Amino acid sequence: MAADRHAVIWTRAGVAPVKMGHLTVTDRQCRFTYEPDYLETGLPGLSVLYPTGFVGNNTLVWERTPYFDFQPQIQSLIPPASESNFQRRLILSYLEQQGRQPAPGFDSDWAILMMSGHGGIGHLDIFEDDSKASAWYNDAIPTPFFQVSDKFGLSLKEFLTWLDDDADSVLEALGPTPSVGGAIPKLLLSIPASGWDGRVALPRRQLSDDRTDIILKLEKETYPGIAALEALALEVHKEAGFETPRYWLTDINGIPAIAIERFDRTAHGKPIFTETLYSVMASGDRRITNHYSGTYDDIGRAFDRSPIPLVSHPAQSKQHLLKRLLLSFVTGNGDLHLENLSLRQFGDQIGFSPVYDPTPMRAYRKHDLMVSMSFGDYGAFGKGDSVINFSEALLHFSKNLGITRQTLRSTIETVLPLGEEFVHRMNQIESVPVENRKHLESTCRQMEQKLKLAVG
Repeated sequence: MAADRHAVIWTRAGVAPVKMGHLTVTDRQCRFTYEPDYLETGLPGLSVLYPTGFVGNNTLVWERTPYFDFQPQIQSLIPPASESNFQRRLILSYLEQQGRQPAPGFDSDWAILMMSGHGGIGHLDIFEDDSKASAWYNDAIPTPFFQVSDKFGLSLKEFLTWLDDDADSVLEALGPTPSVGGAIPKLLLSIPASGWDGRVALPRRQLSDDRTDIILKLEKETYPGIAALEALALEVHKEAGFETPRYWLTDINGIPAIAIERFDRTAHGKPIFTETLYSVMASGDRRITNHYSGTYDDIGRAFDRSPIPLVSHPAQSKQHLLKRLLLSFVTGNGDLHLENLSLRQFGDQIGFSPVYDPTPMRAYRKHDLMVSMSFGDYGAFGKGDSVINFSEALLHFSKNLGITRQTLRSTIETVLPLGEEFVHRMNQIESVPVENRKHLESTCRQMEQKLKLAVG
């Protein structure tokens, strides 16, 4: 990288869009400095680890690594480099039509960040400069709703106008508009405030009460029944006492889909501070290099030891984590990694966000993992040559969280009937193939037995 790169970070988390700070990337570092005026707003900072009152006028310096060119909070706004990532390919196609073909790697990431680093999940909006920010915010007239139909692919143009006003060249570059199946598995959209009725529009850029921001997930053929499974998992988590977003199951041209309300927006459309534990943990521990790095025990230790409080009520948050893990066992969700656990701030209170992506991925054999991260040194060597088994690991994990054996026992006893109910209702989902249902039931039953043994 020959010259330093510069950008600005804004946010809509207050009463109006406001500049948060300035970003500079050199060959070796990524530096961020808060605007002096922003320090007086009382609004959330770049990260839970970088509150304005703690950082002040100091510059946050991030040493670039092979895993993070930017602070993790910023890196998370860039679609990962993958041939299967539709949004990334779409944006690069647009840049190509503009005569811009950034080199693979950092040059492409920077170009993508400048184009699409605003309006996404969370409260951060990144722009090339202040004039770009002002233009984007000023173009905030709500777009009209249009009916999802057999020409749903035309929404690709609408999706691109969320990023830029001129999308025709992209559609030309792509050739025939891709069909909905597999081409665009996720879209950020809005629907009428009353709920899903088949009409969609772009996400909100300003406050309004007539619509709700959603993530629309479209079922891929490789995961039959996954939309209904996610809906069931959300229901079971709600019955377990967790906060969950509203959702609507639907069908688009014969393709099952689920529309899920975004919890990083208020009912009026104002962004809410939301940050994944992947971003938080990677900011504080350079050993975290992917969303499967670390252990669940590390999360609990971070709640206790971080010099900057990560959550307002550590004991409550650790009980939340334990129950989430136990429920993931009995619902076949082996994908509870750091990107599927987030913190959210309301006022001066920070805690776990509502549950999202609790999908029972173990229904599909290529994702049949009991757990995505280690807990309680499970599978490691203990005393002598013995290997720490499931029951021992669960007791170690509970102890590391500061949770008593009796609380662990009562939590397991609460979770087990929820697992039974999940299996019963899962077997009634006809869109999930019989083979997948049988496999998921067997998996859940095995985990139920493990938990029963763990409490003796």
